[in-house]
Amino acid sequence: MKKFLRLFTSIAVVSLLCFVVTSTADARLPTSFEDYKLQAKEGAKTPEGTVLLWLEGCILYSQPQTRTLGRDILVDITDKLPKDFEKNAAHSTFVNRLKTEPQTFRSYCKGATPENGYKTDLDKCELTVTKSEEDPGGGWQVHIKSNGADTPRKLTLTKGKEGNWKIVSYPGLYMGVRPIVKE
Repeated sequence: MKKFLRLFTSIAVVSLLCFVVTSTADARLPTSFEDYKLQAKEGAKTPEGTVLLWLEGCILYSQPQTRTLGRDILVDITDKLPKDFEKNAAHSTFVNRLKTEPQTFRSYCKGATPENGYKTDLDKCELTVTKSEEDPGGGWQVHIKSNGADTPRKLTLTKGKEGNWKIVSYPGLYMGVRPIVKE
């Protein structure tokens, strides 16, 4: 029976290749932490929805006027991310990319390319998931396509206390994304 379930799960995962994930029903960036929590009630029930919410937190953090909201979202949706992650040397490259290369995070939204300056309607960000599967360590892996990179990037997730998914690891997500093409 276990072999059958694994086979069935594998077939279902393969069918998810190139699956497109869109934001929650109202398809817009959260405007407050309460708004984010409402969106997360549904969005964070799936690994792919959680990745989108996390990416929206990155995009909000990248903009000075919404940095505080972005920080609060990232701390909430990332497992064990300290509240003072900006002052933590282990997160310095991530924070630097958030502040100085916001296009890196927009590059994961459909339609954002190096040639158009990674411009996209951030309220309608869609991700291209190339693989979504159980992680050998018991969590989940989601691979998403950046329009500025040759290979998909992996995020690892785990189930949170409330049953929603949490981001655990995102090592190459903000590395090696092509710069904006200047005319």
